Amino acid sequence: MRAGDTIRNNQTGEELTVLVSEEENGGARQLYRVSIPPRRPSPPLHYHRDFTETFSVIEGKLDIYLGQERRHLFLGPEESITASIGQLHTFANERDFPAMITIETKPAAGVISAFQLAYGVANDGGAAKDGLSKNQLVRLVFIKMSEGFLATGSGSRGRRFRDGQNAL
Repeated sequence: MRAGDTIRNNQTGEELTVLVSEEENGGARQLYRVSIPPRRPSPPLHYHRDFTETFSVIEGKLDIYLGQERRHLFLGPEESITASIGQLHTFANERDFPAMITIETKPAAGVISAFQLAYGVANDGGAAKDGLSKNQLVRLVFIKMSEGFLATGSGSRGRRFRDGQNAL
């Protein structure tokens, strides 16, 4: 996707617009704006090994959860937080009004392509409440595309689907 391109998840009402595509800067970063509808549940608790992810609120409020214990933080307009490499995190909009945020990944990763897959599946009626596919194999493909690793329980760092295997 190029800067200015928008995709929409018709099931959740979430909308993503590319502001800076990785093609524009040799993969150094990508930046996208996400419109999050009211009461949008969070994706699974996860972390990334190869990039940081910065969440900035433009309008509304964003719920951020950090660590295995899911420490709950609130971000308001003009506030940001960066999930460091290896840091467990997730986010949600638990309010009765929409939120507008930007997400920046450094270096760029396959996150936007993963959202294209997830939104396409949702628009075809195949998504669970969290917006990801009901089909576990497609869910794993999303995780691989987004270079995400899921938290798998107490004391565990997490696992990611890679080449047909779970990677620790």
